[in-house]
Amino acid sequence: MVGEPGGGDGAGPNIGSAWGAISILLAGLLAWGGIGFLLDRLFGFRALLLPIGLLVGAVGGTWLVIIRYARNER
Repeated sequence: MVGEPGGGDGAGPNIGSAWGAISILLAGLLAWGGIGFLLDRLFGFRALLLPIGLLVGAVGGTWLVIIRYARNER
């Protein structure tokens, strides 16, 4: 049954790693997207730096996930 002690929900031992990877990706998007948004407002652009910030955050978050989790597999 879900939520039982002893892992009765079928979640494997890597569920923490999966949540860690998702949180790194979301944090990158939120941080760099937020920086892009603030710079847009500061410099008076309408939507120039926000997409660039989101792209940088997505690439950076993906890179950090690869460094942290894929290289530990070797």
